[in-house]
Amino acid sequence: MGSLFTSFNTGVSGLHTAQSGLNTTSHNLANVKTKGYTRQQNIQTDRYYQNVKVAVDGSQIQTGLGTTVSAIRQIRDAFLDKEYHLETGRQAFYEKLSETSGEIEDIFGETEGMEFRNNLQSLWNVMQEMANNPEDITKRRLFVSTAESFLETAQNIYTQLNTYQVSLNKEISEQVDRINTIGETIAYYNKEIVKIEAGGVENANDYRDARNLLLDELATYTNFNYQEDEKGSIQVYIENALFVDAGVSYHLGCEKIPENGFYTVRWLDNGYGDAFDTSEAYSTERKTDVGSLRGILTARGLKIASYADIPDEPQKEDFIDDAGVFDETAYKVAKNKYEAEVSVYNNTTGNSIITQIQAQFDRLIHNVVTKINDAFAPNIEINGDQVNLDAATTGTTADGETFDLTKLTGGKYKVLDVINCPVGADDHETIGTEVFSRGQVDRYQKITLDEQIYGKDADGNDIPLAQKIVDADGNETYTLYLYNEENENDIDWMYTLNSMVINKELTADYSLLEVKANPALGLDGAYAFGQNLFQDLLQSWDENLGVLDPNSQASYNFDDYYTNMIGGLGIRGNDWNNMVDYQTSLAESIEDRRQQVAGVSSDEELVNMMKYQHAYNAASRYINTIDSMLETLIERLG
Repeated sequence: MGSLFTSFNTGVSGLHTAQSGLNTTSHNLANVKTKGYTRQQNIQTDRYYQNVKVAVDGSQIQTGLGTTVSAIRQIRDAFLDKEYHLETGRQAFYEKLSETSGEIEDIFGETEGMEFRNNLQSLWNVMQEMANNPEDITKRRLFVSTAESFLETAQNIYTQLNTYQVSLNKEISEQVDRINTIGETIAYYNKEIVKIEAGGVENANDYRDARNLLLDELATYTNFNYQEDEKGSIQVYIENALFVDAGVSYHLGCEKIPENGFYTVRWLDNGYGDAFDTSEAYSTERKTDVGSLRGILTARGLKIASYADIPDEPQKEDFIDDAGVFDETAYKVAKNKYEAEVSVYNNTTGNSIITQIQAQFDRLIHNVVTKINDAFAPNIEINGDQVNLDAATTGTTADGETFDLTKLTGGKYKVLDVINCPVGADDHETIGTEVFSRGQVDRYQKITLDEQIYGKDADGNDIPLAQKIVDADGNETYTLYLYNEENENDIDWMYTLNSMVINKELTADYSLLEVKANPALGLDGAYAFGQNLFQDLLQSWDENLGVLDPNSQASYNFDDYYTNMIGGLGIRGNDWNNMVDYQTSLAESIEDRRQQVAGVSSDEELVNMMKYQHAYNAASRYINTIDSMLETLIERLG
């Protein structure tokens, strides 16, 4: 009797197991199109075995007590999950770079950059017109207004680049907020999963699905890794900093850079400081090209760049002294410094598409501006040890302060070439008037002297350095125009789009534009020199402006520089588009493989349903058979 009742229980266990299988299969079918759902599977195991007797050979003869569902597991491949997270994150990173490239092309007008190139062409054209007729004041007025329009257009582009940089703060803030929300939700699911699975009776599969879906989303924002403990809780690390630990989540925050208002991303409550290491250029090998948040930070950069951020390679001819001796030691020191600056450039300015374009564009404008200014107000470089102060020891600045002339006897500096520079068409024949000015700093510090001071030309002859001025009473004074060198650490001292303006004195009086020959050359009142001036300026348009990128040896003239700058932007954008296409294809391929493992196949589940239905029917027939046996046994024993 006991064995028959035991058989009854065995059949009942079969019914329960088959019913559980039908329930799991129905659950799978109901979630065929549910995003993030993972296919579930029953794990069946034997129940205990009952010893019946000992066989002749001494082995135990056992009777099984049925079957049971030991677990309802999710079918996932952890390796494919991590591979998918990495590749979708990389896809999001390059999507941001590609998007930024497109925004910059829109700012410049067209993908070929024709709009601003027209401004360069207009400036060149008006210089040609003035070269043919320098005495025509309308030509001078047209030149100044065209130069003003050129600068305004360039500054509009530069300002739009800066504005776009700052506008990315909003997107950074939104992504940081979303990451924090994901972390809090994962921590909540961790607690719920641990609570449900603590008894060892069931798995919190639906919570696990929701958590996995959040990990998929987190992968699009940033690179991370995670691990699961024995309780079912996971620890998540972002860039090796703890983000979620069981039921606790840590938070990211945005902090403004005081100099420019850009957001940086920092940890608020886990003591790690900066969330992302931006000291080196992004790298696939180091996995620093993963996540849209890092993509935004990389595309934006950490500063508003200028021409000063592009290092200039030292030239050997600059290290040859007046005697023709090459200073190899000084050249090597300068070369080593340059190589270190290139490394910094590659990891900072050159790593960001926005800052790279800002620096390249600012260098183009800077060199155009300095070429024009140097044509109208040319300087000569003076070695202090060759200056002859004669009887002069002090001078007076425009502010009335005493200037110690002995300062000029050391080092190298520049002064206005008062002998060869052109003069204005005004009654005073003004010299030293630049077209483009620094916002807060004059081109020259004007120092009034009682006596002339002299330098040396290339042949060792004395050359006067100050302009001789005779007043109405015949009194003679001298004005030294000491050039205020650019200071790359202070934008007010730089010819940069951040601070440059058209010379207000020139816009108020076009006759100040130097288009006449210097009287010191014996060509008093002649405009012929003006033609040579502009011809030289036009010819300089075809001279090399410099390299576009310190990693390349190719140098360009003004027009080719701009063409290659826009072309380089297009090439990088195209490369990133190709990367996006590749990463999209790769991520889709991995997702297909994930779905083959974790996804629900309705055909397969229907087969399972039939299998469990047959198992249920078999268990029912088994129970009927046992019931019939018991009935017969009871009736016959009466």
